[in-house]
Amino acid sequence: MTMQDHIHPTQYFTALWKLSRIPFLSVGIFPLILGFVLAWRLGYQGPFKLYSLTTVTVILIMLMTYYLGEWNDLKGDRLNRNFNRFSGGSRILIQGVLPQWVALLLGQACLVGAILIGLYIYFRYRTEPLTLLLGGIGIFAGFSYSNKPFQWAYRGLGEIFVGFSYGWLPIASGVYLLTGSLNFQVFLLSIPVGLSIFNVILINEFPDEEADRAIGKKNLVVRFGRERMADLYMGLSILTGLFFIKILMTFGNNPWLFALSAIPIFLILWNLLLTWQEAYREPKKLELLCRNTLLINLSITIIFTIQQSIV
Repeated sequence: MTMQDHIHPTQYFTALWKLSRIPFLSVGIFPLILGFVLAWRLGYQGPFKLYSLTTVTVILIMLMTYYLGEWNDLKGDRLNRNFNRFSGGSRILIQGVLPQWVALLLGQACLVGAILIGLYIYFRYRTEPLTLLLGGIGIFAGFSYSNKPFQWAYRGLGEIFVGFSYGWLPIASGVYLLTGSLNFQVFLLSIPVGLSIFNVILINEFPDEEADRAIGKKNLVVRFGRERMADLYMGLSILTGLFFIKILMTFGNNPWLFALSAIPIFLILWNLLLTWQEAYREPKKLELLCRNTLLINLSITIIFTIQQSIV
Protein backbone atom coordinates (compact mmCIF):
# COMPACT_ATOMS: atom_id res chain seq x y z
CA MET A 1 0.00 0.00 0.00
CA THR A 2 1.44 3.36 -1.04
CA MET A 3 1.29 6.65 0.83
CA GLN A 4 -1.22 7.91 -1.75
CA ASP A 5 -3.74 5.35 -0.50
CA HIS A 6 -3.93 7.13 2.88
CA ILE A 7 -4.41 10.64 1.51
CA HIS A 8 -7.79 12.35 1.63
CA PRO A 9 -8.86 13.68 -1.81
CA THR A 10 -8.76 17.29 -0.60
CA GLN A 11 -5.08 16.85 0.23
CA TYR A 12 -4.30 16.34 -3.45
CA PHE A 13 -5.34 19.92 -4.16
CA THR A 14 -3.01 21.18 -1.43
CA ALA A 15 -0.22 18.98 -2.76
CA LEU A 16 -0.74 20.26 -6.30
CA TRP A 17 -0.71 23.86 -5.01
CA LYS A 18 2.64 23.25 -3.29
CA LEU A 19 4.07 21.38 -6.27
CA SER A 20 3.11 24.30 -8.50
CA ARG A 21 4.82 26.78 -6.13
CA ILE A 22 1.98 29.24 -6.78
CA PRO A 23 3.36 32.16 -4.72
CA PHE A 24 6.57 32.10 -6.80
CA LEU A 25 4.64 32.73 -10.01
CA SER A 26 4.64 36.37 -8.92
CA VAL A 27 8.28 36.82 -9.98
CA GLY A 28 7.22 36.41 -13.61
CA ILE A 29 3.73 37.91 -13.54
CA PHE A 30 4.76 41.22 -11.96
CA PRO A 31 7.44 42.06 -14.58
CA LEU A 32 4.97 41.21 -17.34
CA ILE A 33 2.43 43.62 -15.83
CA LEU A 34 5.19 46.22 -15.65
CA GLY A 35 5.66 45.75 -19.39
CA PHE A 36 1.94 46.20 -19.99
CA VAL A 37 1.86 49.38 -17.91
CA LEU A 38 4.87 50.79 -19.74
CA ALA A 39 3.10 50.16 -23.06
CA TRP A 40 -0.06 51.87 -21.75
CA ARG A 41 2.00 54.89 -20.73
CA LEU A 42 3.32 55.07 -24.29
CA GLY A 43 -0.28 55.20 -25.54
CA TYR A 44 -0.85 51.61 -26.63
CA GLN A 45 -3.72 49.42 -25.50
CA GLY A 46 -5.22 46.11 -26.47
CA PRO A 47 -8.20 43.84 -25.76
CA PHE A 48 -8.47 42.35 -22.29
CA LYS A 49 -8.36 38.84 -23.75
CA LEU A 50 -4.90 39.51 -25.16
CA TYR A 51 -3.58 40.43 -21.72
CA SER A 52 -5.22 37.39 -20.19
CA LEU A 53 -3.89 34.94 -22.76
CA THR A 54 -0.40 36.38 -22.53
CA THR A 55 -0.44 36.11 -18.75
CA VAL A 56 -1.68 32.52 -18.96
CA THR A 57 1.15 31.71 -21.39
CA VAL A 58 3.76 33.15 -19.04
CA ILE A 59 2.24 31.22 -16.13
CA LEU A 60 2.33 27.98 -18.14
CA ILE A 61 5.99 28.53 -18.97
CA MET A 62 6.82 29.07 -15.30
CA LEU A 63 4.78 26.04 -14.22
CA MET A 64 6.53 23.96 -16.86
CA THR A 65 9.87 25.07 -15.43
CA TYR A 66 8.83 24.28 -11.85
CA TYR A 67 7.30 20.88 -12.64
CA LEU A 68 10.22 19.70 -14.78
CA GLY A 69 12.63 21.07 -12.20
CA GLU A 70 10.95 18.93 -9.53
CA TRP A 71 11.27 15.90 -11.79
CA ASN A 72 14.92 16.46 -12.73
CA ASP A 73 16.06 17.51 -9.25
CA LEU A 74 14.47 14.54 -7.51
CA LYS A 75 17.77 12.83 -6.71
CA GLY A 76 19.28 15.94 -5.17
CA ASP A 77 16.12 16.80 -3.26
CA ARG A 78 16.16 13.33 -1.66
CA LEU A 79 19.66 14.00 -0.33
CA ASN A 80 18.91 17.54 0.78
CA ARG A 81 18.54 17.93 4.55
CA ASN A 82 19.21 21.68 4.70
CA PHE A 83 16.29 22.94 2.61
CA ASN A 84 14.02 25.78 3.71
CA ARG A 85 10.78 27.36 2.45
CA PHE A 86 12.62 28.93 -0.49
CA SER A 87 14.95 26.14 -1.57
CA GLY A 88 15.04 22.39 -2.08
CA GLY A 89 11.87 22.17 -4.15
CA SER A 90 8.33 21.65 -2.92
CA ARG A 91 9.16 18.28 -1.23
CA ILE A 92 5.85 16.89 -2.51
CA LEU A 93 7.47 14.17 -4.63
CA ILE A 94 9.97 13.35 -1.87
CA GLN A 95 7.15 12.86 0.62
CA GLY A 96 5.29 10.60 -1.80
CA VAL A 97 2.15 12.71 -1.65
CA LEU A 98 1.93 12.63 -5.45
CA PRO A 99 3.46 10.09 -7.84
CA GLN A 100 6.69 11.24 -9.47
CA TRP A 101 5.26 10.96 -12.98
CA VAL A 102 2.70 13.67 -12.17
CA ALA A 103 5.40 16.38 -12.26
CA LEU A 104 6.71 15.15 -15.62
CA LEU A 105 3.22 14.89 -17.15
CA LEU A 106 2.18 18.33 -15.89
CA GLY A 107 5.41 19.86 -17.15
CA GLN A 108 4.90 18.43 -20.63
CA ALA A 109 1.24 19.52 -20.65
CA CYS A 110 2.23 23.09 -19.73
CA LEU A 111 4.84 23.06 -22.50
CA VAL A 112 2.23 22.10 -25.10
CA GLY A 113 -0.27 24.59 -23.69
CA ALA A 114 2.23 27.46 -23.79
CA ILE A 115 3.11 26.71 -27.42
CA LEU A 116 -0.50 26.46 -28.56
CA ILE A 117 -1.65 29.64 -26.79
CA GLY A 118 1.42 31.51 -28.03
CA LEU A 119 0.64 30.56 -31.61
CA TYR A 120 -3.00 31.50 -31.12
CA ILE A 121 -1.98 34.96 -29.87
CA TYR A 122 0.31 35.49 -32.84
CA PHE A 123 -2.22 34.50 -35.53
CA ARG A 124 -5.37 35.80 -33.82
CA TYR A 125 -4.06 39.25 -32.92
CA ARG A 126 -1.51 39.55 -35.73
CA THR A 127 1.27 40.65 -33.42
CA GLU A 128 4.70 41.54 -34.76
CA PRO A 129 7.06 38.66 -35.75
CA LEU A 130 9.34 39.17 -32.76
CA THR A 131 6.46 37.93 -30.58
CA LEU A 132 7.21 34.36 -31.63
CA LEU A 133 10.91 34.82 -30.93
CA LEU A 134 10.33 36.24 -27.45
CA GLY A 135 7.89 33.45 -26.61
CA GLY A 136 10.23 30.85 -28.04
CA ILE A 137 13.12 32.15 -25.97
CA GLY A 138 11.00 31.98 -22.83
CA ILE A 139 9.89 28.42 -23.54
CA PHE A 140 13.41 27.29 -24.41
CA ALA A 141 14.91 28.92 -21.32
CA GLY A 142 12.33 27.31 -19.03
CA PHE A 143 12.52 23.87 -20.65
CA SER A 144 16.31 23.75 -20.85
CA TYR A 145 16.87 25.08 -17.33
CA SER A 146 16.88 21.60 -15.76
CA ASN A 147 16.28 19.26 -18.73
CA LYS A 148 18.92 17.37 -20.65
CA PRO A 149 20.93 17.92 -22.74
CA PHE A 150 21.28 21.56 -21.66
CA GLN A 151 20.54 21.60 -17.92
CA TRP A 152 21.77 25.16 -17.45
CA ALA A 153 21.04 24.93 -13.71
CA TYR A 154 23.62 22.15 -13.50
CA ARG A 155 26.34 24.02 -15.42
CA GLY A 156 26.63 27.36 -13.65
CA LEU A 157 24.52 29.16 -16.26
CA GLY A 158 21.10 28.75 -14.69
CA GLU A 159 21.44 31.93 -12.65
CA ILE A 160 22.07 33.97 -15.81
CA PHE A 161 19.10 32.41 -17.57
CA VAL A 162 16.87 33.22 -14.59
CA GLY A 163 18.10 36.82 -14.42
CA PHE A 164 17.30 37.26 -18.11
CA SER A 165 14.05 35.27 -18.19
CA TYR A 166 12.53 36.94 -15.13
CA GLY A 167 14.08 40.35 -15.75
CA TRP A 168 14.32 41.70 -19.28
CA LEU A 169 12.22 39.07 -21.07
CA PRO A 170 8.77 39.50 -19.42
CA ILE A 171 9.07 43.30 -19.37
CA ALA A 172 10.10 43.36 -23.02
CA SER A 173 7.35 40.88 -23.95
CA GLY A 174 4.65 42.97 -22.28
CA VAL A 175 5.82 46.11 -24.10
CA TYR A 176 6.46 44.55 -27.51
CA LEU A 177 3.18 42.65 -27.58
CA LEU A 178 1.28 45.94 -27.58
CA THR A 179 3.67 48.39 -29.24
CA GLY A 180 5.54 46.21 -31.72
CA SER A 181 8.80 47.86 -30.64
CA LEU A 182 11.29 48.08 -27.78
CA ASN A 183 13.07 51.04 -26.24
CA PHE A 184 15.94 51.81 -23.90
CA GLN A 185 13.59 52.23 -20.95
CA VAL A 186 12.75 48.51 -21.11
CA PHE A 187 16.42 47.68 -20.78
CA LEU A 188 16.96 50.19 -17.97
CA LEU A 189 13.98 49.00 -15.89
CA SER A 190 15.00 45.38 -16.32
CA ILE A 191 18.47 45.86 -14.79
CA PRO A 192 17.51 46.01 -11.09
CA VAL A 193 14.69 43.50 -11.64
CA GLY A 194 17.10 41.07 -13.32
CA LEU A 195 19.89 41.60 -10.78
CA SER A 196 17.54 41.06 -7.85
CA ILE A 197 16.05 37.83 -9.25
CA PHE A 198 19.58 36.60 -10.02
CA ASN A 199 20.31 37.10 -6.33
CA VAL A 200 17.13 35.21 -5.41
CA ILE A 201 18.39 32.12 -7.22
CA LEU A 202 21.94 32.59 -5.95
CA ILE A 203 21.03 32.78 -2.26
CA ASN A 204 18.56 29.89 -2.64
CA GLU A 205 21.46 27.70 -3.74
CA PHE A 206 23.25 28.12 -0.41
CA PRO A 207 21.06 25.67 1.58
CA ASP A 208 21.25 23.11 -1.23
CA GLU A 209 25.04 23.18 -1.65
CA GLU A 210 25.85 19.80 -0.12
CA ALA A 211 23.08 17.94 -1.97
CA ASP A 212 23.89 19.70 -5.25
CA ARG A 213 27.57 18.84 -4.90
CA ALA A 214 26.73 15.20 -4.18
CA ILE A 215 24.83 14.78 -7.46
CA GLY A 216 27.32 16.77 -9.56
CA LYS A 217 25.14 19.85 -9.97
CA LYS A 218 27.70 22.56 -10.69
CA ASN A 219 25.85 25.78 -10.05
CA LEU A 220 27.75 28.90 -8.97
CA VAL A 221 27.73 28.09 -5.25
CA VAL A 222 29.07 24.57 -5.88
CA ARG A 223 31.69 25.84 -8.33
CA PHE A 224 33.04 28.73 -6.31
CA GLY A 225 31.91 28.16 -2.73
CA ARG A 226 29.74 30.14 -0.33
CA GLU A 227 32.36 32.71 0.61
CA ARG A 228 32.99 33.93 -2.94
CA MET A 229 29.32 33.81 -3.85
CA ALA A 230 28.48 35.76 -0.70
CA ASP A 231 30.78 38.49 -2.06
CA LEU A 232 29.02 38.32 -5.42
CA TYR A 233 25.65 38.47 -3.69
CA MET A 234 26.68 41.60 -1.80
CA GLY A 235 28.06 43.25 -4.93
CA LEU A 236 24.89 42.59 -6.90
CA SER A 237 22.77 43.80 -3.98
CA ILE A 238 24.61 47.12 -4.02
CA LEU A 239 24.24 47.42 -7.80
CA THR A 240 20.54 46.62 -7.51
CA GLY A 241 20.05 49.40 -4.98
CA LEU A 242 22.05 51.94 -7.00
CA PHE A 243 20.19 51.23 -10.25
CA PHE A 244 16.86 51.26 -8.42
CA ILE A 245 17.52 54.70 -6.91
CA LYS A 246 18.86 56.08 -10.20
CA ILE A 247 15.76 54.97 -12.12
CA LEU A 248 13.43 56.42 -9.51
CA MET A 249 15.21 59.76 -9.72
CA THR A 250 15.24 59.68 -13.53
CA PHE A 251 11.58 58.89 -14.20
CA GLY A 252 9.72 60.59 -11.39
CA ASN A 253 9.85 62.63 -8.22
CA ASN A 254 6.61 61.58 -6.54
CA PRO A 255 7.16 61.68 -2.75
CA TRP A 256 5.03 58.57 -2.24
CA LEU A 257 7.36 56.62 -4.51
CA PHE A 258 10.36 57.68 -2.52
CA ALA A 259 8.55 56.64 0.66
CA LEU A 260 7.82 53.21 -0.85
CA SER A 261 11.43 52.93 -2.03
CA ALA A 262 12.46 52.70 1.62
CA ILE A 263 11.16 49.11 1.62
CA PRO A 264 13.61 47.53 -0.85
CA ILE A 265 16.45 49.81 0.27
CA PHE A 266 15.96 48.76 3.89
CA LEU A 267 15.86 45.09 2.88
CA ILE A 268 19.01 45.46 0.79
CA LEU A 269 20.89 47.10 3.69
CA TRP A 270 19.59 44.43 6.08
CA ASN A 271 20.77 41.65 3.77
CA LEU A 272 24.17 43.29 3.33
CA LEU A 273 24.60 43.36 7.09
CA LEU A 274 23.48 39.74 7.46
CA THR A 275 25.80 38.57 4.69
CA TRP A 276 28.72 40.57 6.10
CA GLN A 277 28.13 38.77 9.40
CA GLU A 278 28.12 35.43 7.51
CA ALA A 279 24.53 34.76 8.50
CA TYR A 280 24.34 32.32 5.57
CA ARG A 281 26.09 29.78 7.82
CA GLU A 282 23.05 29.63 10.14
CA PRO A 283 19.92 27.94 8.69
CA LYS A 284 17.37 30.29 10.25
CA LYS A 285 19.21 33.44 9.23
CA LEU A 286 19.84 32.00 5.79
CA GLU A 287 16.11 31.45 5.35
CA LEU A 288 15.62 35.09 6.36
CA LEU A 289 18.11 36.12 3.68
CA CYS A 290 16.20 34.06 1.10
CA ARG A 291 12.91 35.67 2.10
CA ASN A 292 14.29 39.21 2.08
CA THR A 293 15.88 38.74 -1.32
CA LEU A 294 12.59 37.61 -2.84
CA LEU A 295 10.81 40.60 -1.27
CA ILE A 296 13.43 42.95 -2.74
CA ASN A 297 12.70 41.66 -6.24
CA LEU A 298 8.93 41.88 -5.84
CA SER A 299 8.91 45.30 -4.19
CA ILE A 300 11.19 46.82 -6.84
CA THR A 301 8.98 45.52 -9.64
CA ILE A 302 5.80 46.76 -7.93
CA ILE A 303 7.27 50.21 -7.29
CA PHE A 304 8.38 50.52 -10.92
CA THR A 305 4.87 49.53 -12.02
CA ILE A 306 3.33 52.22 -9.82
CA GLN A 307 5.87 54.73 -11.09
CA GLN A 308 5.10 54.04 -14.74
CA SER A 309 1.37 54.30 -14.09
CA ILE A 310 1.55 57.79 -12.58
CA VAL A 311 4.36 59.40 -14.57
